[in-house]
Amino acid sequence: MRLDIDSLRAFKTVLELGGVTRAAHKLNLTQSAISHKLTRLEERIGRPILLKGGSGFVPTSDGRSLLSYAERLIALHDEAAAHFRSSELAGEVRLGTTEDAACEWMAAVLGRFRRLHPRVSLSIRVAQSLVLEQWLRAGDLDLAMMQIFAHEKEPHDLELWREDLIWVQSIDHPFTLDDSIPFVSFDQNCFYRRAAQDALVATGRHLNIVLECPSCDGVTAGVRHGLGVGVISRRQLRPGLMEIEGDLPVFPQICHIARSSNALPADLEKTLMEAVSQEMIGDR
Repeated sequence: MRLDIDSLRAFKTVLELGGVTRAAHKLNLTQSAISHKLTRLEERIGRPILLKGGSGFVPTSDGRSLLSYAERLIALHDEAAAHFRSSELAGEVRLGTTEDAACEWMAAVLGRFRRLHPRVSLSIRVAQSLVLEQWLRAGDLDLAMMQIFAHEKEPHDLELWREDLIWVQSIDHPFTLDDSIPFVSFDQNCFYRRAAQDALVATGRHLNIVLECPSCDGVTAGVRHGLGVGVISRRQLRPGLMEIEGDLPVFPQICHIARSSNALPADLEKTLMEAVSQEMIGDR
């Protein structure tokens, strides 16, 4: 049995984008070429790997196993191919990112970028979104990956993903909330804290900061043990926490973006942005 990279790439792209037409457009192939590659892959596997769902294709159980292998094989193939293709890119990139974006996936993206472009020097700083925005405006960063409200997105921002912010409290130690809201925060530059303060202005209520902690784990632990309420993204909801509904104002949707200071050479910025977008857009 031989599994060719092009067929695996077509399979992976169809699942990522939800359909043959979008996959064909991204890979610059015809729809029939994509369909042929999928058929050939199923014939070689000897088992069905895709099912047509209501919102596009979904993998079978064998398809899920194949996808895991495909992702690793494609990444390794592309890295090996790029290794023997000399990169002319050179320069220094000062990158800022939030703790939320500085995840294992992001580290993998930047690690691969560094290996593919060894003449590019990467300097990465992790901070709160409001601090990153200040550094970017001051010219201390070339590129920042940070949170903003969706309606504040600028035309040249690269949108990575969107999500909802929610108020949370402890399941075991719920609060009866009055005009003073006990609040667990990061620091005074915390994006969530600023959002909570702004949301409460029209209600006549205010925050009483009971804990400032620099880490996500510390903030969630403080909320879980009943020190106060907090604000987190919905995907960060963990056992021991519950959403507060109805009693506090609803937040507008937030957007994670990559924003440039426009100080990098155009080819370097374009290549780095492409590396980030290929791996991270819509991942959450």
